[in-house]
Amino acid sequence: MASSMANLREDQDTVTEECVVKKLDDFVSSTPSLKRIDFIKCDVEGAELFVFKGALETMKKDKPIIFTEMLRKWASKFNYHPNQIINLLKDLGYGCFVPHNGRMKEIVEMDENTVETNFFFLHGEKHAGQLLEIYDCNS
Repeated sequence: MASSMANLREDQDTVTEECVVKKLDDFVSSTPSLKRIDFIKCDVEGAELFVFKGALETMKKDKPIIFTEMLRKWASKFNYHPNQIINLLKDLGYGCFVPHNGRMKEIVEMDENTVETNFFFLHGEKHAGQLLEIYDCNS
């Protein structure tokens, strides 16, 4: 239904609901039973950058695998470009990848020719072994 913090479809009949939101870092720090975060799946219809900004400490500490949707058209509703996510995570040691011919292909930046919408982010240090096994160096 494209539920989002923004009226993505610009429909006059869109219903709004207020809800409480908590940064992932705050959730993790307030949940002592969580030992570590190994995987983050993020699909929040354009607000992905805000999720990652609210998870910086968790990502620095645990270096989870990240699977996220990034669409230029939804990100523009929040006044950013998905490359800002790629660069934010790159600064934390992550590379951005998409499945390609049974392997993974690195995406350095998105442009108007990028058709993929789902991306994996793997940490170069923590996931070095997996990267060697799955990375398609010839594409």
